[in-house]
Amino acid sequence: SPQWVLTAAHCANATFKNVSLGVRSYSAKDDSRQVIQIERQIPHPWYEPDVHVNDLMLIKLKKKAKKTKTVNWLPLGKTIKYPAAGTNCLVAGWGKTNNKRGGMSDALMSANVTVIDRKKCNSNGFYNKRPFITTGMICAGSNGKNVADTCQGDSGGPLLCNGVLLGVTSFGGKDCGVANQPGVYAFLSEKQLTWIQKTMKKSEI
Repeated sequence: SPQWVLTAAHCANATFKNVSLGVRSYSAKDDSRQVIQIERQIPHPWYEPDVHVNDLMLIKLKKKAKKTKTVNWLPLGKTIKYPAAGTNCLVAGWGKTNNKRGGMSDALMSANVTVIDRKKCNSNGFYNKRPFITTGMICAGSNGKNVADTCQGDSGGPLLCNGVLLGVTSFGGKDCGVANQPGVYAFLSEKQLTWIQKTMKKSEI
């Protein structure tokens, strides 16, 4: 929907007043960007921050975004299949690009990540069930050859697999780009899609 933004619940912040769309660089002067005021932030009602469960939030904008060369929206299906291990996906965000430097990226960055088996992600060599990676989460990172990951500041960004929005960036290890501490994404399961659709519909009444 052109009036809704999907992000992570842990990104909720009462001080956020606007959403910027169509931005490719913070510093570059770009007339294509759209800055729209936020009407409401709606975190998932069963979000559990301690264990990262249901880390999703909807943001309703005060007006609809305009579709342009740099602004578009993705349709949500009724069902999404959990991605198989080895699936190549795309992530994007404004987060850190270096573990030693804390600044955010000036440009919108993207990377290809590989889905990692959930049991493997819960194993001793990985997260060791701290926290437990549930069926509502997707692990994705390095393919064993190339280092790829999201980092601090990328939260709420998209996980796209075969052009379909499957998840939202949720959390990761202390450092980024560590093969056995991959990024973890909130999975847009059928249950979550139902919550999204019902929430948007209820808000329009």
